[in-house]
Amino acid sequence: MATPARCRSIDSGWTRWILEQFDFPFSRVYAPRLDAGNLRASFDVLIFPSGAIPAAVAGGRGAANVQRADVPQEYRDQVGRVTGDRTVPQIRSFVQEGGTVVAIGDSAANLAAYLQLPIENHLVENGGPLPRAKFFVPGSVLSARVDTTQPLAWGMRTRTDVFFDNSPVFRLAAGASAAGVRSIAAFDGPTPLRSGWAWGQKYLDGGIIAIEARIGRGRVVLYGPEILQRAQSHGTFKFLFNAIY
Repeated sequence: MATPARCRSIDSGWTRWILEQFDFPFSRVYAPRLDAGNLRASFDVLIFPSGAIPAAVAGGRGAANVQRADVPQEYRDQVGRVTGDRTVPQIRSFVQEGGTVVAIGDSAANLAAYLQLPIENHLVENGGPLPRAKFFVPGSVLSARVDTTQPLAWGMRTRTDVFFDNSPVFRLAAGASAAGVRSIAAFDGPTPLRSGWAWGQKYLDGGIIAIEARIGRGRVVLYGPEILQRAQSHGTFKFLFNAIY
């Protein structure tokens, strides 16, 4: 599991806890190891929770400027940050060589942008992102339709509740199918709210929340909602488990 310096420790910690509870062997991976490359020799799957992949533009969540010399020797191999110029090419090579990458939340949107996948933001209007005055869903349970014929969704219900915290929502751009990019789950109505509150929920209609993209011999799996939210969202754990298997 990737745990770069920019990753929120909460998201990383809950992901680790779930892997432990369900007996998945894993190791934490920090930015220096990712930058070193040859990842396929050591890993089958890389998991990037929310906050692990920074935005390609300035203004995203950042990390303190930690100096390696100020860190005890046994922790210095953990000091660093994921970058577009050094880390992302190694992630791409890992996938091309047959690896699987799972990205969740903002990491999913940011990685899709870095890899230039034919995926767009669904929550836009007049060429720009929807403002909060029109759309705001800061932590609610929403209902989505899942394509259970796809291996990533095996064992799940056709209608599945997901935890949504102003999460990314996608649409496929032209040429997505030919590029090996496909939808796994999406909102299919103007009122998906199940619990909590959702301002402007009508804008979610038709938006995709789970995508599989083939790159070389491997694949990238993108989940917009928080499918592992505090280890409570058992209905969506299989999105991760199926991706690992």
